[in-house]
Amino acid sequence: MKKIIMILTVCLVSVGIYSCGNYSFEYEGDYSNLYTQAINVIPGTKGFIQSEIRFNPEIDILEYNDNGKILFTYFEDNNISSYSLLVMQYSDENEVCYYSDQNFISSLDNEFSESEIEEIKIDNDWNSEIDGNRIKCSEIARTKQDSPLTYKQIAPLYEYIFPDDEHFPDDRNLDYYISDDYGRVLIVAEARLSNEWVIMLFNPDGTYDSEEGYRIFTDYFTYQEDLNDFLESSPWNEPL
Repeated sequence: MKKIIMILTVCLVSVGIYSCGNYSFEYEGDYSNLYTQAINVIPGTKGFIQSEIRFNPEIDILEYNDNGKILFTYFEDNNISSYSLLVMQYSDENEVCYYSDQNFISSLDNEFSESEIEEIKIDNDWNSEIDGNRIKCSEIARTKQDSPLTYKQIAPLYEYIFPDDEHFPDDRNLDYYISDDYGRVLIVAEARLSNEWVIMLFNPDGTYDSEEGYRIFTDYFTYQEDLNDFLESSPWNEPL
């Protein structure tokens, strides 16, 4: 028994963002295209509902149009963007495509007003042809990619941003968000002692800008414009 406990302890303090076991989850639902979009655009997603066991996230299609666009909701029971309403532009068996900006809105309780629904439709050219200059495509996936960075690479920036947080290695909420075309990485973390969360930008080698390489958010649902502003003001997706 002591030997087993020792092995588990080593796993939990390993240098990975998550502990040393295989924590991948495979989505088994019917909407892998919509699942792929959601895990690539909504910060803080893990790709599953976390409980004693892991469940498929809840995905509900609300509306199609004649151009193949889909209006749908995604729920993963996370604090950031608890419920989200998204627009997919099109997909095939290999990829799903969506606008790279303003492609989702979020709420705490899955309630979206008629004006909010109409606004996201307008933002996503619901009744118009697709704007190729705004399109982003992702390869269809049934699991969220593991972070390319280790905990040891991420922790110093998190502790710089939230110096009052304690016991971070033992009680953390760190999630890989996305990578750009050049290997930069975005990591999402929630503060333990305040109602704040942060997106941190890392270079492919794990280095970072401790002054400009992050953005703190206090709104958990209507932060999309602030997020877009952060990405546009950073070197995100620019050649190295």
